[in-house]
Amino acid sequence: MRTGRGEELFRFRGSTMHETTQREANAARGSHPREFSSLSLWTMLTVACLTACFGSESFAQVVYPPSTIYDGPKKVPSLPRPGYLQPIIDPVFGTKITRISDESMGPSKPSRLQHHYSKDQPWNSDMTLIKLHAAEFILDAKTYQVINKQSSKNEPKWSTVDPDIIFYVSGNQFRKWNVRTNADTLLHAFPEGNISIGNYEGNISIGDKYVVLNVGPTLAIVYDIANGVVISKKDIGAAASDWMSISPSGNYVVLHSNTGGGVVVHDRNLNFLRKIFGHGSHADLGYDGSSNEIQAQVCTGKGRARLDNGLMSELMPGFNECGHLSLRSYKRPGWALKSGDGELYAIKLDGSGIVQRFAHEHSSGATYDSQPKGVISPDGSKVMWNSDWGSGSVYAYVAEMPGNSGDTVPPAAPTDLRVTGILRTGLNPSLDASTDIANATGHLASVVTLNH
Repeated sequence: MRTGRGEELFRFRGSTMHETTQREANAARGSHPREFSSLSLWTMLTVACLTACFGSESFAQVVYPPSTIYDGPKKVPSLPRPGYLQPIIDPVFGTKITRISDESMGPSKPSRLQHHYSKDQPWNSDMTLIKLHAAEFILDAKTYQVINKQSSKNEPKWSTVDPDIIFYVSGNQFRKWNVRTNADTLLHAFPEGNISIGNYEGNISIGDKYVVLNVGPTLAIVYDIANGVVISKKDIGAAASDWMSISPSGNYVVLHSNTGGGVVVHDRNLNFLRKIFGHGSHADLGYDGSSNEIQAQVCTGKGRARLDNGLMSELMPGFNECGHLSLRSYKRPGWALKSGDGELYAIKLDGSGIVQRFAHEHSSGATYDSQPKGVISPDGSKVMWNSDWGSGSVYAYVAEMPGNSGDTVPPAAPTDLRVTGILRTGLNPSLDASTDIANATGHLASVVTLNH
């Protein structure tokens, strides 16, 4: 549920050595243990250490803020507004905050320097690119440099499969655009009229299979993207929607009525199943910690409802805050990002009260644009939000733990690799630490064991 849309209203692992037991190793080679030569041991140690220290997976480590039990808001520190692309550290939570937009980018309008909304994922599927509002700017997701600037796209949504593809609408057309090649393809034209992806609040199912499109507030169309066919269409009439969306699995269509009908669930063929909330609020669709599809929303005691049976529960004990929720971490289900009350924190969706606190918002919230509208990355390791930093221009900001996969410079290679002991059960290797200790988290293996 949104307000103030203006002209855009719709008319809107680390690498780890695999250890085996002596018995498993014997069975695998069908023989008794045998001693390795010193050369064999040295070769194995070298390969293992290089893999453990510099394997591609270890370099793409994921670091999250500490998990704690929520104990209320923390005092907001006094911090000057960060300069463009000049990271600062949140002194309360220890996270790195980066302002990723600036007027020097030459936006067509100020809103293009913001991210769009809590339900709209700005990171692509492999988290190498970011789109800002209307995809006018495509940024490198590690350096935040602009790599593509073009005319805006209406309701752009990243593919969850292909990191180069954005789906969007134009008039009555549903299209896809390759952000690297600029190839722009018509997927389907709808004779029913101009379409929207759920009044700017819908999404595409995980795997790019289905999307719900609406023509005006009453006509809902479920489109099979993979096969290029309409599979259901229904005029919902008096239950006119504020927003509608396909669920992440593509099994359900969820609709929030703007005529007092609350939040209702249909199947993919638009057959009514159940009402889950009598009153809708800022909400998102995703998965809880038990792989159940849910809608989660704020400003209500029972803020979590399963789509399959309507079972309701609290987001966390005693939670009744307002603001926005984002369940866009589809690669790390079971978490929801809360924003809008001065702080951005991820709530574990198991009722435990566990949170991971990312940053203070530093926003006045005096205007719709300055409302943070926080959104969480696909892997749940980063958050993005809008802030006027108390007053003035509104920019997009990213918060994450230092040493996350955004650290693109590997630490220097460890030196003086040596074997300090050869045991019957394995090796005891030793090496001198990397000189880049500050950024070496997750890159060094202090002990490598090779069973033989």
